[in-house]
Amino acid sequence: MTYPRVAAVVPTYNRWCKTQRFLKHFMGQTYGALTIVVVDASSPDGTAERIQQDYGEVTVLQVDDQQFWAGATNAGVRYALNQGYDYIFTINDDAVVAPDHVASMVDLAQRYDADILGNRIDYLAIPGMIWALGTQLVWGTPKFLQLQYHGIPATDLSADVLSQEMLAVDALPGNGVLIHRCVFEQVGLYQDRFLPHYHADSELILRAGRQGFQAYVAPRIVLQDDFAVEQKQQDLRSLAGLRYAFLNRKSHLYVFAIAYILLRYCPWYAYLQTAYYLLKRLIGLSKGRPGSEGLSGS
Repeated sequence: MTYPRVAAVVPTYNRWCKTQRFLKHFMGQTYGALTIVVVDASSPDGTAERIQQDYGEVTVLQVDDQQFWAGATNAGVRYALNQGYDYIFTINDDAVVAPDHVASMVDLAQRYDADILGNRIDYLAIPGMIWALGTQLVWGTPKFLQLQYHGIPATDLSADVLSQEMLAVDALPGNGVLIHRCVFEQVGLYQDRFLPHYHADSELILRAGRQGFQAYVAPRIVLQDDFAVEQKQQDLRSLAGLRYAFLNRKSHLYVFAIAYILLRYCPWYAYLQTAYYLLKRLIGLSKGRPGSEGLSGS
């Protein structure tokens, strides 16, 4: 039997401890037709050299340090497509998964002919606490990309949800998503110009949805993520804080990314209301509400 070839694309930058932990766990995947492709954004801590020395089976690509999540992931996707892989599995190096994770994802995608399949994401530090079970579009609110079941214990999920092998979703966070090559061939790569770091993952799924691809999430296949407490916490009470939040390409509040999603995907009938709530939210943030997760949930 011939198994589909999978390339796991892992962008990383300058956090060797997490990258090393990821590789120690992920190298134990039971799926035989799997290649790990780490895309290093020229980490000054020597990540690429250490991987080549300690993990010779891993393919290492290097991009410059201005290639953030979208650009680095695109480099891995291009490599996978050029090498003839059937699926690309995007995953971050702060993730921890079971040894049969990839095998379970491929099996599910094959049985249901799903071209886009994401896993449930839980907090590593709080076992059983859900960070996201896919993403839902809710126009007319300041957080129009909402993480489904965010902050809910898995034990509180209804039997209807847990009984499903797959659930249809509007979009997906990019951490643990299996995508068939035909999706990239038809819709293109991640939008790395206007969405260089945050929200490029959701935008690709939204774009694919417009071209007939349905995205799904698997409630019973779980990825645990080692979220940093400070990951999205920003103090917006100073000019420097506001400048970073809205103009830095690595910020989840990057104004060009938010505007791109709004202008491209918001339906006309919800545009004014959504823009109003966004503006209201921005004004509230600038008046001294540090630590907010901002305008969208992914």
